Amino acid sequence: MDWFPLCNYTHYSLQRGFSKPRQLSKKCSENFYPACGIADYKSISGAVSFYQACLENNVKPIIGCSFGSFSLFAKNKDGWLNLIELVSSLGIDGNLDTNTLLTITGLGNLISVATSESTSPIKGEDFYLKSEAFMDIYYTDKEDADLHRITLCSSMKTTLPKISKAMRKGEEVENHSFFESNDYYLKNKTEIGEVIINDNKLNLFKEIYDKCKNYNILSQPILPNFTTPNGESQRDYLKGLARLGWTEFLANKITDEEEKKVYGDRFRQEFEVIDEANLFGYFLIVRDIIVYAQERGWMVGPGRGSAAGCLISYLIGITQIDPIEYDLLFERFYNAGRNTEDHVSLPDIDMDVPGGKRDEIIMYLKEKYGSNNVSQMITFGRLQGRSALKEVLRVNNACGFSEMNEITKSIPDEASISDQLAEMDEEDRSIIRWALINNSEELRDYCFINDNNQLDGDYAEYFQQAINIEGTFKTQGKHAAGVVISAEELYKVCPMVNPKSGTEKIAGLEMADLEALGHVKFDVLGINLLDKLMMIKELV
Repeated sequence: MDWFPLCNYTHYSLQRGFSKPRQLSKKCSENFYPACGIADYKSISGAVSFYQACLENNVKPIIGCSFGSFSLFAKNKDGWLNLIELVSSLGIDGNLDTNTLLTITGLGNLISVATSESTSPIKGEDFYLKSEAFMDIYYTDKEDADLHRITLCSSMKTTLPKISKAMRKGEEVENHSFFESNDYYLKNKTEIGEVIINDNKLNLFKEIYDKCKNYNILSQPILPNFTTPNGESQRDYLKGLARLGWTEFLANKITDEEEKKVYGDRFRQEFEVIDEANLFGYFLIVRDIIVYAQERGWMVGPGRGSAAGCLISYLIGITQIDPIEYDLLFERFYNAGRNTEDHVSLPDIDMDVPGGKRDEIIMYLKEKYGSNNVSQMITFGRLQGRSALKEVLRVNNACGFSEMNEITKSIPDEASISDQLAEMDEEDRSIIRWALINNSEELRDYCFINDNNQLDGDYAEYFQQAINIEGTFKTQGKHAAGVVISAEELYKVCPMVNPKSGTEKIAGLEMADLEALGHVKFDVLGINLLDKLMMIKELV
């Protein structure tokens, strides 16, 4: 049985760690490690993407979480759910309740790895004392040490020159070990061999590997139960609403028989796709939210994005745009090709509501589906493009503020070039690299791509560092639109975390990860302009 890296910290630890789950699992596969662990600090927000990446790379995923002096790893599916409950129980101060910890660890579904024998609450038959072989890994490659230091300085609101000066003077420096050593990377088998021999702990890794079973955390979407008014099936209810919509919106407008056939064919096509994926509940929940707002006289957006291409959405009152009149394609919104044998993909309908009324809508959903079944959700702020380059320049103290703005003004926002980025090779996909290619004249005095396709120029090193840290998580916040409605109490099946502001916990997984676990996300975006328009309407 080979050694494998257990205590890995990714960028989901918010600048404590630098590794990305996909990068980490790929490196483990290349080194033929049989398994890989994750132990982000008081977080399992990266567990889903880590799990998926490990499966793609044929590496056994071992999901865990660090709580400071000890880490806990799931032995089975129940252990995964136990980790969710533990993370969800963390107080605003980030501390665990001792009784909760004792209760959950006593169930026998978790492995404990601690830095000291004195960590008594979690001692038991699955307790392991951390030794040299249980090394902490914060970045994947040795060359990433400098990049990790940049993100650390970013979180510490300091610069590398200041850190260096303090260390030369013998002053106490936060996270000093990361600035002293480049050794917190994922080592290959040759590098790790001597450590394992000296520590003589290889048998413990075999024990942990065997105790941590293969289990599946992914799920098909599980919609909350939408109760129809008269007990009819969701299918029949939606079809009935569509008939009413035809009468109200189109019957008097569409009189030509050929034109009627176009609408009829389109309806049958859409209905067949929705029926096959059993999405009636999704459409009915979205409509219910829209109706709730409209019944109170609130302005609601007419339909944004690809949802405007759905005739059924128009007929049941979700959108206010006839897609056939404007030649909008249903396939841009949803098609059966999105679904696989293993997973049904949900549609994405954006709802625009008055900003001042969004909280009231969320309260309505909590009352209808259960206060613990509805939640807003997390989003992560990334070092991306311009912000990445600015942070690198600042941390290195490379230039003054005005010059920094001059250098970075030619770096576009991600949203403005999203289509162009998608066309780039995955290895070269970078906002900064795109700018160096397309805004080369504006940036030439600082950095350019030479004939060997390498970065060159006075600031080439900083540009390369910025490219390498693009996409790294910096902060966490509350998603502006995402609302999760679950058929189960969320704190039992999804990590709930404390947002920076407010006291109400939110779902601690990003949109794609929530969907992968079977949770259903609805986009309810508060638009302040709608509040102003309602005010003007009242005055008029």
